[in-house]
Amino acid sequence: MATEQELKEKVALSCQILAQHGLVKGSTGHVSCRVPGENHILVRGRPGVDRGLRFAPPESIMRVDLDGNPVGDTGDVSRVREIFLHTEIYRRRPEVNCVIHAHPPAVILCTIMGVPLRLISATEEPQFRRMLLAGEVPLLGRTITLHTREQTLPMLDMMGSEDVCLMRAHGITAVGTSIERATGTALAVENLARLNWNAALLGRPVPEIPQEDKDEFGRRLGAQAMAPAGDGEGGGWDYLTALLETGLDQPENRDPTFRGV
Repeated sequence: MATEQELKEKVALSCQILAQHGLVKGSTGHVSCRVPGENHILVRGRPGVDRGLRFAPPESIMRVDLDGNPVGDTGDVSRVREIFLHTEIYRRRPEVNCVIHAHPPAVILCTIMGVPLRLISATEEPQFRRMLLAGEVPLLGRTITLHTREQTLPMLDMMGSEDVCLMRAHGITAVGTSIERATGTALAVENLARLNWNAALLGRPVPEIPQEDKDEFGRRLGAQAMAPAGDGEGGGWDYLTALLETGLDQPENRDPTFRGV
């Protein structure tokens, strides 16, 4: 079992990865993980001197209980206002060990302009492809930041048991059984949004992949669910952390034709 310090380091890495890939900017957005065996979480807060998520250190990760109260000595780190987005998901869904709230620009544009996220390529993360095969990705119609428990609960009802909920003109909430998996899912959602947005710019209907290919993906996902998780789980975590070492904010896998950035 990972130590608290190791978990803080991994949450900080997730923040840095999301920022490097453009899903968050400055100090906006946050990542959390469950503390194993306790009703506490570790969540990225707001330090007194905040260099943003791109440079988030483990010291910017604070411990919070499921009522949103800081636990222990948090130093100069203050709690994020959307804390209930994290705590209420952990309270409702015991299988979730990581929650991410981010503001991916292509997702925001798609939700503003009514461009649906559809299965138009074969490159989605498997856990996200499963959602697309089942139907539409949940979309919360409200655009406000969710500062209270009462404002947050409708999003949880909309999200249900899915790994992602889109938030109109706002961003996404993504969850996973691990920090690696949730981070990979968040990146996959934005990648798919870029594909759909660019395709929609052509001004004609965008075809989904053929039904026979959907059926084959479904069969493969069923077989994958029976197999043990491999090292590639979570969208290539080793690759993503290695990419951080380059210091580049515009990695080579970012679509240069996306006009929303």
